Amino acid sequence: MDYSLLKKFAARQRGLLLAECDERSAYCGFMRLCALAAADWSAVEEISASPEEFRCALFREKCGQLAAEYGGIFSLYGELPVPPQLLADGGTTAELLGLGREMFSDTVVLGWLHQYYNEPYRNELSAGHKSSKRLSADRIAAATQLFTPDWIVKYMVQNTLIRFLRSHGYDTDGGGYYFGDDAGSDNVISPEKIKLIDPCMGCGNILLYAFDVFMELYRKNGWSGRTAAEKILKYNLFGLELDERACAVAETALRLKAGEYGAAVKPEVYDFSDTSGSIGSLINSDELEKVSDKAAAIGQILRDKYDIIVTNPPYLGKSAMDRKLSEFVNENYKDYSADLFSVFIARCIKMCAKNGYLGFLTPSTWLFLQSYEKLRRLIYEECSIQTMLHFEYSAFGDATVPLCAFTLKMAKGGRGSYLRLSGFRGDMELQRQKCLEGVSGDDCDFRFEADTADFLHIPTAPVAYWLGKEALKAFDGVTLGETVPVREGLITGDNDRFLRRWYEVSNDSIDFMVSHKKKWCLLNKGGEYRKWYGNREYVVNWENDGAEIKSFRDGSGRLRSRPQSLDYNFRPSVSLSQITSGKISVRYFDGSFMFNVAGTSAFPESEKQLLLLLGLLNSKAASELAAVLNPTLNMNPGDLARLPLPDFPADCPEAEELVRENISLCRDDWDSFETSYGFSRHPLV
Repeated sequence: MDYSLLKKFAARQRGLLLAECDERSAYCGFMRLCALAAADWSAVEEISASPEEFRCALFREKCGQLAAEYGGIFSLYGELPVPPQLLADGGTTAELLGLGREMFSDTVVLGWLHQYYNEPYRNELSAGHKSSKRLSADRIAAATQLFTPDWIVKYMVQNTLIRFLRSHGYDTDGGGYYFGDDAGSDNVISPEKIKLIDPCMGCGNILLYAFDVFMELYRKNGWSGRTAAEKILKYNLFGLELDERACAVAETALRLKAGEYGAAVKPEVYDFSDTSGSIGSLINSDELEKVSDKAAAIGQILRDKYDIIVTNPPYLGKSAMDRKLSEFVNENYKDYSADLFSVFIARCIKMCAKNGYLGFLTPSTWLFLQSYEKLRRLIYEECSIQTMLHFEYSAFGDATVPLCAFTLKMAKGGRGSYLRLSGFRGDMELQRQKCLEGVSGDDCDFRFEADTADFLHIPTAPVAYWLGKEALKAFDGVTLGETVPVREGLITGDNDRFLRRWYEVSNDSIDFMVSHKKKWCLLNKGGEYRKWYGNREYVVNWENDGAEIKSFRDGSGRLRSRPQSLDYNFRPSVSLSQITSGKISVRYFDGSFMFNVAGTSAFPESEKQLLLLLGLLNSKAASELAAVLNPTLNMNPGDLARLPLPDFPADCPEAEELVRENISLCRDDWDSFETSYGFSRHPLV
């Protein structure tokens, strides 16, 4: 399928349709035409070939007929005005026919067209999301919907549903993204009793692929296609969605899929319009009992346990949640409330049956960041990670965050398989090719095996699947924070007001000798990647012991500054920049400096300890271990404090001398430029 053609088609038609009618009529007209093409291509050809004055009546008539058979997008909002552009000569219908029948042969195309049509609106809302604007219930779905690429859908379903079937004795083809078998079982379960749900189904592309897997299962076991399709939609597949439009597309796509086998049955998919506001699938089922028949059906779905749960949950930080959702999350899922996707993982674990399987596509932030530690520990306590695809940071062009896909089993113990695709820069097609390569063989250098129990050796228990046994042992010892104080420094509240570069003020007003009698003090403010020595550029207004900063308040009288860790100012330290380039770099500062929040610092008790610590933290080993604790560009004091330390030798003069030599070389380099207050002359002179 040529997704670029679909994207151009949907984007162009959105603009043309919205120029002549209201948004609801434009959307429904477009999606009904696309659904008609998927249901009955010849009908689109017939309408296009008719005189222009008859096309609208023919289109309405055909959509009315299909509403009874396929519901969903054909029924949504009832009858609406048909945009003139939709059926005009050279209009939407003509461009659609130009795409060709083959493009509409798979009903999953409807979901892609829904996403591409709404993409400008989603991008607009996502910009607000990134600006921490709160999103109302009707905007959350649009801002967070991200259609899951077909091959990732296959990966998740193959390693959950197919793994479940094979573990229960069914001879089901694993597929190209299938990592391998669980041990077989004599406990064969009837196909009608196997339940799969996508609680954030969007337009249903996960359910559509799962339908195909179930169809193969039923047909291999003697059922006719029609009977199998009826059973699948009645007993096996369930979907919930916040957005009524996406749900309508999913319903029609599933009914079209079943219709290929002669079955006419409404699928068990529901939206939360007029039911739960922004809470959606997270809502407590007992709150839905007596509201309506639809609410009662949703309540029953939420009470059930599922053998398989596969979903791409919404990604939404706390600051963008509306008040109702925020209060609900804090009350019911406070430990997992860093992001909405984290809440959904916790909710899905509750919904999954013993020995069932779960599959997710989520941001990869939960693998490492401290704010997701409780989520990780929940997963380790209740599940085992079976497989994982750790994608390259920017490979997923439609997402604003790095992603991973993974599958869990609701049983503890066992080793999982991980593909570290983060080293392969490129688009998702390259990631797909590398995934196939990693799945097909154990000898590739980006495939790893790990047990979730191993991660518990590491502070905050990150999913550091690539570490070997020896590296894991390093975390069994003492940490940097247990050995020396690690502190975050001064926050002025307004750096433009209180900070200057040293050459912007008079040298006579800078307290180079720590006399505490001058206005400006030297300040360690982090800075660019640089080891051993340097980044000595700033001074801070600390006149009268920082009186102005300490009393700096806003209009309401609230203190804007945070004068913290003041007892550690003017003490020798090793320091790193809080914002890094991906690798930590640590520098020596003598006792003539203050430090601020960007210059995270550790304060050894002796010169010997300082030198050894500086050498250790600038080593490759420390860099690799730091990446385990936080692989992002923001290395905070907690991350530094959790770094493991070896036992320091009682006497190590050679190492101390090497560190002194490195400091001296880097000082000479720093002082060779006029931006250093230690500059005397250019080295080329």
